Amino acid sequence: MTTLQATAKLFSLSAFIVLVGCATELQLGAERVRPVSTEQKASCESLGIVVADQQLGPNKTQNSTNKAINEVVRRGGNAIYIISNAASGIDGVSVTAEALRCK
Repeated sequence: MTTLQATAKLFSLSAFIVLVGCATELQLGAERVRPVSTEQKASCESLGIVVADQQLGPNKTQNSTNKAINEVVRRGGNAIYIISNAASGIDGVSVTAEALRCK
């Protein structure tokens, strides 16, 4: 293997690690968090506003949504009301949501 081939493989591996490393996994308990409508959230307790931002890597919308869901879990909630999903920074995505505890 030449130095150029080794460098190319190392670069490819580094790029893969960076892209995979930016994925936001859902935490334990996230499977219980459900999206709710405006009407449904009226009967829920608000646990506050959550803002989640993703600037790097692929799947920015899904990663920022996963971050918001994880924050709902951290606050003891079981529902999420998405307020907005908007561009952030140069190439990022920001999700603003309300963390809720519903019966």
